[in-house]
Amino acid sequence: MSRGAQAVYTAIASAVAEQGLGDDVVQTQSGCVAPLCGHGPVVCAYPSGAWYTGVDERVGAQIVREDLASGRPIEHLLSHQIHAEGSEHS
Repeated sequence: MSRGAQAVYTAIASAVAEQGLGDDVVQTQSGCVAPLCGHGPVVCAYPSGAWYTGVDERVGAQIVREDLASGRPIEHLLSHQIHAEGSEHS
């Protein structure tokens, strides 16, 4: 994992535990997520289906608090290259 992805993964795991979401959240790692290669770290949150690119540790924790725990995607942080249904934005 590159571009600080391991630190983001760890921050998200810590935030999931802090929010008491361990039984509800499954966290996985992957390699490049096309068409978002080069824009990582990338986080896709479900059930919202929101895609976040260029995530750092602080944003990762924010995604857990707002999107995963509260069901509110963080609009200003959403990827402009892809939306929840998987089609690219123009």
